[in-house]
Amino acid sequence: MSQPNHKPGSKHKSRGPDFVCKPRFRNTLPDVPFPGKFLPCPFVELERFIDYKPTSLEMEYKFEVQCEMDIGLNLDLIDPNTYKVDNTAEIQLNEKDALLLEDEDSNAKQIKRSAQHSKVVPWMRKTQYISSEFNRFGVAADRQEIKVGYNLTKNKENLNIFRDRQSQINSITKSFEDCKVPIRKHFSKKGVTALEEIPILPDFTLWKYPFAVVQFDVDPTPTSFAPELCDSMVTQSYIKGMQDDDGEQFVAHFIPTVETLQKKLNDREEGRSFEEGAVYEHTLNREYTWTVKNKNTKGFERDNYFVYYKDGCFHYNELETKVRLARRRRNAQEKPNTRLNITYTAPTENEMQQMTNRMNSLLRTYDSDDEGDGDKGSVKSDGGVEESEKDKEKKDESGSDGSNSEKENSTDNERDKEDDSDDGDSDSDNKKSASEKDSSDESD
Repeated sequence: MSQPNHKPGSKHKSRGPDFVCKPRFRNTLPDVPFPGKFLPCPFVELERFIDYKPTSLEMEYKFEVQCEMDIGLNLDLIDPNTYKVDNTAEIQLNEKDALLLEDEDSNAKQIKRSAQHSKVVPWMRKTQYISSEFNRFGVAADRQEIKVGYNLTKNKENLNIFRDRQSQINSITKSFEDCKVPIRKHFSKKGVTALEEIPILPDFTLWKYPFAVVQFDVDPTPTSFAPELCDSMVTQSYIKGMQDDDGEQFVAHFIPTVETLQKKLNDREEGRSFEEGAVYEHTLNREYTWTVKNKNTKGFERDNYFVYYKDGCFHYNELETKVRLARRRRNAQEKPNTRLNITYTAPTENEMQQMTNRMNSLLRTYDSDDEGDGDKGSVKSDGGVEESEKDKEKKDESGSDGSNSEKENSTDNERDKEDDSDDGDSDSDNKKSASEKDSSDESD
């Protein structure tokens, strides 16, 4: 720093500043430790700066429309017959347009074109190939071309049958006559003829229930029961989506108990589908991990159907969902003590509306939207008879008061052994068309 100057007249000599240049003091801010960002302003609404509201003066203003006089059209609003078209009058076509409507006559063109092919031009020299193969097999190749041309000439009558208008009319008329002739012979196997014609129609009774095909990695039949009971258990089994304590989702396969099989046998003998108010108990058989594909899945074939024979007619129904199940690793410490109790009830209004929408999609395809996603379906029981009743399952945890219950749509799995399976997997139709009260009783 510079020293202060003394007063004039003093003994001390004045001294200038110690710095050669004039000092400049800077007070710069430090660098920002993080990049800048926009923060919301809670005090002022930014929409009021951009929101535009037209005034009444602007709304009531009428803009003048500038247009040409009749836009070049000769309009006569007094006489309506001016624009009436006489269908009986002969239409005068332009000469250029008449050429487009004439029948195709390719014979004259082919004659002119073939004459140019055989024309000898003196100034054109044909290509000569210096090759022993060409000299050796050239004549045979020409003969092969002659044979091909002979076959084309032989089939020339079939190639020109649709050239003129009358031949097209005759072929269309013949197609109506041919469709009336019944087809009895097999198209590829000689000597095989049809014995009976059976119609194939949509399943109007069960179309309102969505179906799914379920494929198991192995046969889910339990081995601890008699073979007769095992078949009945698998055909009347259920699958249900569940969640463990870790939040992992899986599918549980439930089979009916012996008492439940006896109840269903009594119901069948008495001619009823189920006993009102009765509880059908099922036990856990196996846990699976699942892979689901439906109409919304990329690469899934939308047109999947299954066909079955009933009442002298073949019926087909749509398969909307495909489920593939793989066995889930079972914990050695856990015991399979989960139970599923099913009580059948009447369908709710929401379920009835979904059924109506599905039927409308079949009967009136263009009047109603296709309801593709559905969690409810029909279940095939043993013998190929579908069950279309709604059911509810009650879910009770042992050790609790038994008052906690929740309603949810459950999927059912019943195996149909009459269906064909190309890949060897065991397919079973699931998705019970019911609103079910699901219940699991877990006891030590």
